[in-house]
Amino acid sequence: GAAGHDREGGDRLWGPRGIAVGSHGGVYLTDTGNKRVLVFSQEGEFLNEFGTTGEGKLDEPVGIAIGPDGRVYVADTWNQRIQVFQKGNDGIYTQVRSWDVAAWYGQSLDNKPYLAVDNQGHLFATDPEGNRVLEFSLTGEFIRYWGDLGTGPDGFNLTGAVAVDAEGRVWVSDVNNSRLMRFTLPGQ
Repeated sequence: GAAGHDREGGDRLWGPRGIAVGSHGGVYLTDTGNKRVLVFSQEGEFLNEFGTTGEGKLDEPVGIAIGPDGRVYVADTWNQRIQVFQKGNDGIYTQVRSWDVAAWYGQSLDNKPYLAVDNQGHLFATDPEGNRVLEFSLTGEFIRYWGDLGTGPDGFNLTGAVAVDAEGRVWVSDVNNSRLMRFTLPGQ
């Protein structure tokens, strides 16, 4: 069945975008329009939410990925940063790190970045209207980017989703060129 979210007060999902599943089974959803992240069990039961108040407040959260240590990485689009959250022993998620991203300019409907984490400790973020992919360490150190506007093997026309396979290859949807692209990074 379909899992919904309707807590007391009747709040509903508003433009949900990114989804990630943690190694311990939690399902994380960016509820973009409500500026928060929701956490569900594998059975679809609402467990928690974070990102709406205090330090780490989100503005247009879209992409989400879970690191090997269980930390939650969120593309905080309109704040032009990546935020990292960790669940404490008390069950509360707090921001443990963030870094600015030189991307995601403007607030168009197409500018929705997605994230992926590999098993080597790298985070990949799409820059949709920048037509590129950004690569960072999990501590926020910028490693490289690739892509530009175009139709060739190194070009994009609106990057979409990003994923990393078991061999470390990076897969990117190239939305307006109507294709899926696979990249093997140096050293792999």
